[in-house]
Amino acid sequence: MVKPEDIHDLEEARNAIRALQKIVARMEEMQRRIDRLEAENRALKGKVEELTRGGKRQAGPFSRGEPKEAPKKPGQKAGHEARHRATPEKIDRVLKAALPEQCECGGGIVRDDEKKQIQIDVPRPIPVTVTQFDVEIGHCAVCGRRHQGRHEEQTSDALGAAGVQIGPNTLGIAAELKHRHGMSYGALSGLIRSLTGGFTVSRSALARADQRMAERLKPTYERLILRLNKQEVVHVDETGWRVSGRSAWLWVFTSRDIVVYAIDPTRSHDVVERILTKDFAGVLKSDCFTAYDSADLEKIEKSKCLGHLIRRCSELRKDKRGRAVMLSRRVQTLLRYAIRLKQRRQRMSHEFYSQARAWLEKQMDLLLCGRYTDEDNARLARLLKKQRRWLFNFLDHEACDATNNAAERAIRPAVIIRKTNGCNRTPAGAHVHEVIASVLQSWSRQGVNFGVLLSAMMRLRGQVELDFGRLPAMTR
Repeated sequence: MVKPEDIHDLEEARNAIRALQKIVARMEEMQRRIDRLEAENRALKGKVEELTRGGKRQAGPFSRGEPKEAPKKPGQKAGHEARHRATPEKIDRVLKAALPEQCECGGGIVRDDEKKQIQIDVPRPIPVTVTQFDVEIGHCAVCGRRHQGRHEEQTSDALGAAGVQIGPNTLGIAAELKHRHGMSYGALSGLIRSLTGGFTVSRSALARADQRMAERLKPTYERLILRLNKQEVVHVDETGWRVSGRSAWLWVFTSRDIVVYAIDPTRSHDVVERILTKDFAGVLKSDCFTAYDSADLEKIEKSKCLGHLIRRCSELRKDKRGRAVMLSRRVQTLLRYAIRLKQRRQRMSHEFYSQARAWLEKQMDLLLCGRYTDEDNARLARLLKKQRRWLFNFLDHEACDATNNAAERAIRPAVIIRKTNGCNRTPAGAHVHEVIASVLQSWSRQGVNFGVLLSAMMRLRGQVELDFGRLPAMTR
């Protein structure tokens, strides 16, 4: 730095002023950077505090952030067809709602008309039916072999101390509330007692009944896996789970009609290989988790969820300024264009659709050819390069969606159960849940009445293998 006493003429003074101006400009730029970094630091600290609080929270967050400025109006859109509850075919009783004898003013009331109002309700307490089976016991006159009669409504051959059984309707309702709605066995026991006015079923009885139920449904669960391997598209996702207090993972594999859950201690590709065998020739729809990119799954055609990538670009744009926003913005635009292109496929000619598809591929390749100095942008570019061939191949398959929403919807019940019921205490309980929940959700998608079919199934002996294509009409 030049000192005043070293300046001897006007030119040296000017040079000194220019040098000082450069120093001041650099200091101002450094101060602006310091201010920007301090603002980013405060924002990051706020996010860290929010994540820390969220990790300690025992329930889901009430709010996901600031509300939208113009949220959608609740209910159906204007102009939709009016809907009302249909009138039941059977009326059990008719009650008269009579007019009062006189008006409050003292005048007499003249009857002008009569209208109908129908109320649908269930009795409280719910009536409990107790059935006694007089079981005949005998033996063969030749060989002496013991024989025991069995009525078609019985669910067990147990007699003596185990001769008082809980009926299949009660167990079916309990299984549905447990494995679909996430109620604990303790809560189920209290609910049954409350609704029926004193009918007591212990938690252990419900747990043992679920174990027997899962054992009977095991062949049906295996048939679901076989049918899943023949599907054109299978969506997959996974979420954290707990078994015996240890970390595990709940996987979901779903197609249009089938849902298969699998609970495993690992989050590796081995689970995918176990469920989707070598015979699987469809498309595996997933997010960009590394397990799906294993070399052992190389022969399976994959398709990546564009919804995950669009959300990632949106989060990246929040923290970037200037030219650093360009990559995420352009990627987001291309991905959204691909989604709209698939939605409008039926209204386009094959030639125009192919041209639009080729333009998409070219634009994405041009984006990924660039060099990005920003670390986050470089990371996004590496991810897109790695998944490049799986980004737009959903445009070639009619049954393949742009997003993995099907798997996310199928895994949502498990997330609710995790919050309300605390996962599974034992590996045996985890197996029970994956079997019953898979069959229950798959039956529901087929329009099958779970309670009716389960009641009929439990009256059969041994394991039962059910095929959706041959289910009786009474269950639908």
